[in-house]
Amino acid sequence: TTCSPKEVAQQCRLIVTTTTANEALIKAEDVQPGTHITAIGADGEGKQELDPEIMIKADLIAADSVAQCTAFGEVAHAVKAGKIPASKVIELGHLVGNKSLHRGQDNDQRITVVDSTGVAVQDIQISKLVYEQAKSAAKASQAQGHIRPMSKM
Repeated sequence: TTCSPKEVAQQCRLIVTTTTANEALIKAEDVQPGTHITAIGADGEGKQELDPEIMIKADLIAADSVAQCTAFGEVAHAVKAGKIPASKVIELGHLVGNKSLHRGQDNDQRITVVDSTGVAVQDIQISKLVYEQAKSAAKASQAQGHIRPMSKM
């Protein structure tokens, strides 16, 4: 069944937005405690998926690039409107390396947001890691006789 953004926000605790919207689809009043939102659609001027009030409500906001996300992206809407200071936003790399900031295993009622506008060096490193893991898995399967090597043209 198709749900409205309101229904999604009210019922889901993991929300990923990947739209080309120019106005907020997810409203702050609909986001429930314990929700994590990853927003990747607002990757350019004028794009927006989240109500800036969500940033006020959020206990933790991380960005792939604070400088980039405060210029455009979901965070930019809240910062430019004076809803939050840019200092409330942490770099995603800092979050990954700091386990005390990670979501709890049980009963974590924090609202967390990741704003990702796209950083090429991160994309390249992730692609490289995925490629290396796939290559390693293929070699292991081939060694066990599960797949045959591809013939060279």
